[in-house]
Amino acid sequence: MAKKSDGGQAAAMQASQQEQQRQNKIRSGAAAIDNTFSQFNDDFYKGRRDGFLNYAKPQLDDQYADTRKQLTYWLDGRGLLDSSVRAQKEAELQKKYDLNSRSVADQALDYENQTRNQVSEARAGLVRDLQATGDASGAQQAAVNRATALSAQPTFSPLASLFGDFTNTLATQANLERGEAYSGGMIKPAFNTGLFANKDAVKNT
Repeated sequence: MAKKSDGGQAAAMQASQQEQQRQNKIRSGAAAIDNTFSQFNDDFYKGRRDGFLNYAKPQLDDQYADTRKQLTYWLDGRGLLDSSVRAQKEAELQKKYDLNSRSVADQALDYENQTRNQVSEARAGLVRDLQATGDASGAQQAAVNRATALSAQPTFSPLASLFGDFTNTLATQANLERGEAYSGGMIKPAFNTGLFANKDAVKNT
């Protein structure tokens, strides 16, 4: 009986030592993961947000400038550059620009938050794998591979037309008001801005 007891104690001690070694490897692997992922700090996430803003903001400003030119062309073609219509339409365009600017800022923040989530999920996955395998060196290499992929610069898609509805409204209003003029009033636009009929515009003095 004593021999069986001694054998059981030896097996238990060996199992305990093996588990201790396993836990040491897990701690070592976890430290390697933390060290590799330490690059993903607030500055990194802010860089992702700023990266999208630096990409998208010039496109927004270019589209705004082009739309202003189109508006000026429409007004000038109808002798309304010095009118209340110009102030009205420029105010509408500025409001549209402000809304689009906030939308771009929101998209940039989404990129930052998405990156935070991706990094968090990747780290959690590495830790789960490490705990399952106890492979510290494998966890370290996997952490390097995932960090390299996560730190790569993303590819952003060009902005869609942000002011198309504004210019389409001008064109639609033009057609409706022309239709009203040519039909002798049979066709009625939903509203009359005076944009295409000088008599309705209030001239600035």
